[in-house]
Amino acid sequence: MKYKDYIRRILQCYFWGIVAALFLLLFASWVVSIYVEGVEGLLTPRGIRWMCVNIIPNFAKVHLAKMVLGLMAMSVLRESGIIATMRGHISMKQKRALQITGITVLIALCLFSLLLFLPNAILLSAFGTFQNSAFSKGLDGLIMCLVILIGNVYGYTSGRFLTMSDIVRGHVSIFSTLANFFVILFFASQLIGCIEFTGILPLLGDQGTALYWLRGLLYNVPLLLYILLAL
Repeated sequence: MKYKDYIRRILQCYFWGIVAALFLLLFASWVVSIYVEGVEGLLTPRGIRWMCVNIIPNFAKVHLAKMVLGLMAMSVLRESGIIATMRGHISMKQKRALQITGITVLIALCLFSLLLFLPNAILLSAFGTFQNSAFSKGLDGLIMCLVILIGNVYGYTSGRFLTMSDIVRGHVSIFSTLANFFVILFFASQLIGCIEFTGILPLLGDQGTALYWLRGLLYNVPLLLYILLAL
């Protein structure tokens, strides 16, 4: 498809743009540190020592566990065939699988509702609120697990997942398509870590806001593009 070729070109630009920005930052931070107090140069002795020590810590700051679980959820949805049912005519077997999946989801939601709304609900906070509760803290993980449940139930009842091997493959097949994303993610994490170390962002405005949008641009946008390629 032509749009997928367009996405691939965008991702290539992302990768080389991140690498170029990383090298540019090396020299720019060194020059700015000479004239601006409070800016750390990456090519100074302290900066070089910091880069050597923080290669893995920079990458560790990325929420990899959340990303991997989310990708597993996307993978099992794709391999189960439930996404394909939205694109055209479906058979009676697929309709029955959708009905069973819907009933399963309804049961799961009812169980969680009981854990949230019964007296002394165990998923609420000590004050009986959603804020700072076990439910709010684990909401993203619960949603991903619910998606994985949907994919597995539909895949099994529709006949797509017949063996344990099918189930395992369904959870990981998307990773072969998204393998290049983790290369982009590694270089992006180094770039963001280096930007934080140099202290350049406070010169341009609020560092927290800038880092929030920068992480979204460098982490989430390439991930969404790779997911579009995989679907």
